[in-house]
Amino acid sequence: MTKRLWLLPVAAILMTACNEDEHDDAAAHAGPMMNYVRIDDRLATGGHFVDDGLAQVQAEGVEVVIDLRDEPPEGHREWLEAQGLTYVNIPVLWRAPERSDFESFREAMAEHTGKHVVVQCQANYRASAFTYMYRVLDGGVEEAEARVAMNEIWEPEGEWQDYIEGILED
Repeated sequence: MTKRLWLLPVAAILMTACNEDEHDDAAAHAGPMMNYVRIDDRLATGGHFVDDGLAQVQAEGVEVVIDLRDEPPEGHREWLEAQGLTYVNIPVLWRAPERSDFESFREAMAEHTGKHVVVQCQANYRASAFTYMYRVLDGGVEEAEARVAMNEIWEPEGEWQDYIEGILED
């Protein structure tokens, strides 16, 4: 029996890790969109809509959805436009973001100045990164302050960190 006692701490660690993953997953899906972040009264970022999330963001006043997924769900544009929202899709490949993608994003944001915008992708990685860069370069927000909202979701590394640094350096 004492030979099996070492299994108890191992089992406890595994159960804790599983519960943390479940908590993280539940937290990610707790808002109207996966990993939803309200930046200010006219700007938010998020992943895919969760449950009745569209109704929630509409109640907040969202007028425009800028979607950075390279393959949005079929019928997504029609669904949002039927609800009275303006929909813009800028297809950004997760593994190969281009400088022109960010330029298209800047143009879309400029076109909708003064509107309440939510920037969307699958899990709020692309959306938070593009919004961070936009706020620094075009929004007059200090880099450290803008980074806070992005880092609520993730801390870019590798290719994405290089991409962001390249955009900000120009």
